[in-house]
Formats: sequence, C-alpha cells, structure tokens
Amino acid sequence: APGDDEPIVFFDVEVFRNLFIVVWKYQGKDQNCVRMINPKPKEIEELFSKKLVGFNCRRYDNHILYGAYLGYTPEELYKLSSKIIDNDNQNGYFREAYNISYADVYEFSSVKKSLKAFQIDLGIHHQELGHPWDQPIPEELWLKAAEYCENDVISTEVVFEDRKADFIARQILAELSGLRVNDTTQQHTARILFGGDPTPQDQFVYTDLSTLFPGYKFDSGKSFYRGEEVGEGGYVYAEPGIYEDVALLDVASMHPTSIELLNLFGKYTKKFSDIKKTRIAIKRKEYSKIESGSFAAGIVDKYKDNPELIDGLAYALKIAINIVYGLTSASFPNKFRDPNNIDNIVAKRGALFMIDLKHAVQEKGFKVAHIKTDSIKIPNATPEIISFVFEFGKKYGYDFEHEATFSRFCLVNDAVYIAKYKDGKKAGKWSATGAQFAHPFVFK
Repeated sequence: APGDDEPIVFFDVEVFRNLFIVVWKYQGKDQNCVRMINPKPKEIEELFSKKLVGFNCRRYDNHILYGAYLGYTPEELYKLSSKIIDNDNQNGYFREAYNISYADVYEFSSVKKSLKAFQIDLGIHHQELGHPWDQPIPEELWLKAAEYCENDVISTEVVFEDRKADFIARQILAELSGLRVNDTTQQHTARILFGGDPTPQDQFVYTDLSTLFPGYKFDSGKSFYRGEEVGEGGYVYAEPGIYEDVALLDVASMHPTSIELLNLFGKYTKKFSDIKKTRIAIKRKEYSKIESGSFAAGIVDKYKDNPELIDGLAYALKIAINIVYGLTSASFPNKFRDPNNIDNIVAKRGALFMIDLKHAVQEKGFKVAHIKTDSIKIPNATPEIISFVFEFGKKYGYDFEHEATFSRFCLVNDAVYIAKYKDGKKAGKWSATGAQFAHPFVFK
C-alpha cells in the first residue's frame, strides 16, 4: 500500500545455453547494480525476500527465477526460456512464480510497449549484445552480457519513474481490492466489482436491443439498423470534405453509461455506478457526495488531504472503469463477459443511438460530417442544433459535452482530419488526427 517503506528492487535476467545472469539494484540513482553469474538456488531464494519489480516479469523473468530456484542448469533454463518466448507454451509457466515480484512495470503501465520502445521514447541508453541468443556465449563475453542486463535494469527503473502515476494507482487498486499489487488490473477490478463471486455472469442481464431500437437485427454475426450495416464496435460515419464552423459534440462516458442503462451486471451494476460516481466526486473535490458506507469512503477520507494520493485514487478508478468495457466484449472468457452477449450490446447501444442522432440532425436540415463512436461533428452548427443534440441525448440517457468548435475542418476519410480551433484556449491552433500524424509533421 502507499507509504510502504520497504525498498524496491529492480531486476532483470538473461539466459544463454551456458550462462544465466541476474542483475538487481535498490531503487535510487545512487544505488549500484549487483550482478549474479550462474547463481546458486540459495542465492535466488534470498532474492525472493526482496520487493522485486521487473519489466514483463510476470510472464517471463519470474518463471526463470523460479526454475533457477528449483536447481535448473543454464541449459535447462534456456529450454524453459525458449518455451516461453518461442511457443508461449503454458508448460513454461510455474503457478507459484507469478507473484515472486512485487510489481510488473509492463503490466501496471497504462502505456503498453516494449522496454526498447520506452528506451527510445525516453532517451534511455539502449545497449545491444550482438551475440546469437541460441548459441553458447564465450566466457570472455560474460561481462558484456552482464552489462547488457544491467542496462535493462537501469532502464526499467527509469520507465518505472516515468509511469509513477500508474504505479500509485496500482497500489491504491490493491488497497481497494485486497489483492497483491502484482495482480493484474483485470483481477483487481473484478474483485472490487464482484467481490469473491466466482461466476458473476449468473447475475448479468442481456438485453435484446431490438426492444429498444425497433428494426434492429443481428444475424450471422452482422448487425443491421435503419438500412445500414452497423459495425460490431463503435459507429463510424464520414462525409469527407472541407467545412466551416464545425461543432464537435462528445457523449460523456458513453460505454460506462451504456453499462448502467442496460443494467448489464445485474445486482453488481450499482457497484459499477458507485465507482463512476466516486471518481467524478473526487475529480470535482465534492467529497461530501461520497456516501459514508460506500466502497471507497474510507480511503477517500484517508487520502483527500494528500494531492498525489487522492489524484492517484481518481486515476485508479478511471483505470478500473476503462478496462471494464473491453472485457465485456473480449474474445476470451473472463468475469466481465456474458456468454449471451453475442452482439456486444454495450458498444451497440451507443452505435444505434448515434445512427438515430445522425438521422435526427439531418432531418433538421444540417449535414453530419463525421461520427466516431461517441462524437458527432456538425458543420455550420447553430446554438439551436447544439441544444437539440444535447436534449436528444438526454432522451436516451446520454449527456453531451461541447468539446470544441473548428473554424476550418478538412475531413480526409473516416479516421483522418485536420482542423483549426475557433475559440477557447486553443483558438487559432491547428490539430491533426490520424495514424499518419503519429510521426513528426509540419503544418504549412
């Protein structure tokens, strides 16, 4: 939990056919790395008492360490490593090994990318070994291999500091759930929402959306409504072109709101709503609105005078809320997924609403330039049409926000646009949205 004074130990391992390396260090720039070359099982066991933090260690390093603890030779560890890396073979994992670590930076980070990608983005030195991993390594290169491993340990600490807000949020999730910091976001959220219920799906509610949207059909994996095929995710509509005075109107928390409106989790839906309301109350510093008996009342009272931790609590709840929708529509079994929910009704309710909204706006004589999941862009928007959209949303249970108005707006396709802000803090500034703009670009 936050405030735990036991020092964090960053670690990494490297495995070759004839060499096993562990490097670890205590947290702090002034702390030196400790190198362990072909360590004995007893030395590995001593590491287990430390507060270990690695990068993707739950799915790799922990299991290598456990194998070494069991007495595996470097060759046996190499074979174990190959099972994990090459085949992702479940036989390469030890049930007891997942929680050797205190935390896994890759797992708790809200940004998912490799350590090498983090090194590039954060300007951390990246070191290459230049030796084939499937070949025995000459003893004269053992020091170089250890230096390579040490560089990854130092990099892990830098990434940890960069993702500190994610770490604090994870510690707070653990405090709320009662699970380990090392457990996954999915596990923490399931425990907070469903308690110890092993099969919460028994309480879930599946809604036939044709009862809410007459004419809606789901057939052979495809959805149809009002003369068009609806995607199985968010609704997208585009009329490419150049427009002026474009209002960007967003639905606030569309998917979480749909979960509430559909009573998706049955008796557990209220708990989901409480998580959402608590986060909003914290963000607005309206602590009096948090009921004394609610799930987070105690921790809010504990942290409300500490800006870093109360912000961490709000962020932790945001993480929990955001992961829920994805799990309700996941292809793999999990506690949030209802086997009856074959047409992804959470996203679909929002999509069908946006189709109704599109037609309603068009019937008012306005063009709809772009719809992307939870937002609509209307050229030449008047205060009257903006008010109409807000009221239309309320009829379906959704609240709109006027995110921005663009004086100039060029829609290239359904995912790419360039726009100039008309007013507000960004007045006169240009914005570019689309995958190609992830790379450096210049407005001309």
